[in-house]
Amino acid sequence: MNTPILDQSEKVKFWIENDILFCKFSQVDCYLSEEGAKAYLSIIEKISQGKSMPFLIDIRNFIGNFSPTAAKIFANSPILKHHVMLQAFVADTLNSKLLISSYVRIYAKDSHVKIFNDFESALAYCIEYKNKFLTQKN
Repeated sequence: MNTPILDQSEKVKFWIENDILFCKFSQVDCYLSEEGAKAYLSIIEKISQGKSMPFLIDIRNFIGNFSPTAAKIFANSPILKHHVMLQAFVADTLNSKLLISSYVRIYAKDSHVKIFNDFESALAYCIEYKNKFLTQKN
């Protein structure tokens, strides 16, 4: 499925290529609310169609924050636990890296999350992990 799905405000685009789920924030200033978290999880559940896959989230040039409730919803979501093998973030600012690190440390300690400086490294990691996972399943 290569057709992107935009959230209602068109701040975030989701799509799947080669069994990797992608998410790109297209608006620099963003706040993730409880409603937004639920909407994004619904999109993830819909487009993943029951498959578990790596999740590459591109937040380059992102400036924003999330509510504690939204972070808890994401961290404890059965949708993410079922449909997402790992989360690879592409972040190019200190603020974004600190935000992700704080989210993991406070809310998602058991999640498989890694932060990358560039898209290519994150994509290579997702491909390697996906191939390793598929090899282990067979």
